Amino acid sequence: MRITFNPVRTAAAWALLGALAAAVPAAAAVSATRAELVMGTIARVTLDEPRDDAFVAAFGALRRVDAAMSLYRPESDLVRVNIHAAHHAEPVADDLFECLVRARALSEITDGAFDVTILPLLRGWGAYRDLEYLPAGRIDAVGWGGLVLDAATRSVSFARDGMAIDLGGIAKGYGLDRARAALLATGARRGLLDLGGNLLLVGDGPEGRWRIAVRDPADPEGSLGTLGLDRDLAVATSGNYERDFSAEGWRAPSHVFDPRTGRPAAAGLAVTVWAPAATTADALSTALLVIGLRDAAAVLARVPGAGALFIDDRGAARRITLAGAPPGSFEPYSAAAIPVVSTVRKENEE
Repeated sequence: MRITFNPVRTAAAWALLGALAAAVPAAAAVSATRAELVMGTIARVTLDEPRDDAFVAAFGALRRVDAAMSLYRPESDLVRVNIHAAHHAEPVADDLFECLVRARALSEITDGAFDVTILPLLRGWGAYRDLEYLPAGRIDAVGWGGLVLDAATRSVSFARDGMAIDLGGIAKGYGLDRARAALLATGARRGLLDLGGNLLLVGDGPEGRWRIAVRDPADPEGSLGTLGLDRDLAVATSGNYERDFSAEGWRAPSHVFDPRTGRPAAAGLAVTVWAPAATTADALSTALLVIGLRDAAAVLARVPGAGALFIDDRGAARRITLAGAPPGSFEPYSAAAIPVVSTVRKENEE
């Protein structure tokens, strides 16, 4: 399904709202936005020079990633891997193989806080209960070290019976990176990609720097402030505020779990991550919820150009904390809404 918005000579054409972060218009521009339902959410592509070939290329890239990596498609490469990879090496398409290579690298960077072999754990907590074609898996088989990737044959195998993969924490980011590459190949040079709140900033913002509104995770109608970000960065946001997910089958008030302990991540924390690659930002936004504030700076130091803004509502007073590569700017809307803004540094930094 495709939705097309006519070009509008207005700054509002650049405003694409995400789940917890959104691009804020900074100047008037001639732009066009098209939207499609893909990867289980609404994808929006905004270009300052409307070009049919660029729109077709971007959405085509997203659809290819969805076809390969969706657990809701019984014919997908990912479902085939989950069914067969414990028994033999399963050849896969390039997109899935490259995504898994990045996933393994990010598992190592985050000391296992991000782990795509988490599917048996998620199913144990009630996820994907209607997908009867998926193997149940074993929670004790979770562990990214058992994910074997053969670059020569572009195949995937599992070192342990009961392993299974869920790419819900990285596939949208990977899809955005592929969409950006497809856009650039057509000659497009500036635009904004929004995939269910995951953002990818292509080129310079309308006035040089992009402005990203950070939503209040405790108040979906409210915003806390504005991040100023430079060109070609990706933004992803994750939150773990308690909700009742029982209608969806979950047995915990959380969608985020620590693959190392099997327990839900601490509630009351949200994080917005910026990084040069959307794949990286997507995975880190999940991993940093698991890791928490204390070790965030050490992990972000391993990823050049990556930074994060934490919103911590676990104490008596809300804390807003910056870690890693600093944004170009952060402008809080209200001192009352943001009582503390601090910066976490590695222990060996002055």
